[in-house]
Amino acid sequence: MDYPYTHDLMTLLTQVSEAGKLIPDDVKEAAMLTDYAVESRYPSPAETVTDEEYEEAVATAERVLYWARNILEEKI
Repeated sequence: MDYPYTHDLMTLLTQVSEAGKLIPDDVKEAAMLTDYAVESRYPSPAETVTDEEYEEAVATAERVLYWARNILEEKI
């Protein structure tokens, strides 16, 4: 599938969903990680990330990686 060059995870998740892949609700939460990708790449005077926000972001990213690995293993 072709995909856009973007940091917007909601755009990418939507495209995966439209291609027929079921996306679990906890993986859909990855859309919130877009803000971190943009902020780390294009620094601005943003608010400091709290420890709680950091832990939540890492946990979400780990769930997405687990989900993606399972999909890739199905294809191999």
